[in-house]
Amino acid sequence: MLPSQFIYLKGNTMQNKTILVTGANGGLGNAFIEALLEQNPKKIYAAARDIKTLEHLKNRNNIELLELDITDAASVQAAKERANDIDVLINNAGVNSNARVFGANYHDLEVNYKGTANLCKSYFEYAKEHKMQIINISSIAALCNLPIMAEYSISKSALHSFTQALRAELKAYDSEVYEVFPGPIDTRLTEGADMPKADPMDVAKEVIKSVATQELEIYPDGFAKMIKERLSTDPKGVEADFAMSVAG
Repeated sequence: MLPSQFIYLKGNTMQNKTILVTGANGGLGNAFIEALLEQNPKKIYAAARDIKTLEHLKNRNNIELLELDITDAASVQAAKERANDIDVLINNAGVNSNARVFGANYHDLEVNYKGTANLCKSYFEYAKEHKMQIINISSIAALCNLPIMAEYSISKSALHSFTQALRAELKAYDSEVYEVFPGPIDTRLTEGADMPKADPMDVAKEVIKSVATQELEIYPDGFAKMIKERLSTDPKGVEADFAMSVAG
């Protein structure tokens, strides 16, 4: 379960909001920081497991660095106690082991699903008392498994189901829970992959724009929109195409 601070009035932006961004040291996380700063927030908690990787943000206005390992209960609790005033939670931290089915040790599930759920659970009671927005960064692979990175896809599918449950739990408390389904983004998670990739800043800005108009499920790039459309008309065709990633 998780807190959700939502921009609940149409047209609202992130102005004067206090925002926690996990995985702030990654390509998309850093893009979120820069895009959010353009919105004149009250404060941004920039979180990462290794706080040394956030040194480039150390002297930026309205940014507070936060050490956070979402897979560690003590770290989550310490971060919650320090970042106890947030309006918006952006669950961006994640990993991609690039592992086929049975190819790894479920690390992606531990981080992408369980870690995110840990952090959300720590804010759940807070979310019942404060109107929040929670923004979970999932993947278009949550909706159809890409077998070349099966473990990642499985973890994002679990996150998708969790997000739906969390949205239902918090609806009565006027909190909104968003889910983002990007396609490939030009970050470390897709290094070496020969495919078109969206620019992280474009994705971050599209997410912020969509939250402002209360679009609970966000497809922030061209590839994601194309797969969404195909899944509505030819889901087995998408599955067959994705299966070709491990053909031969």
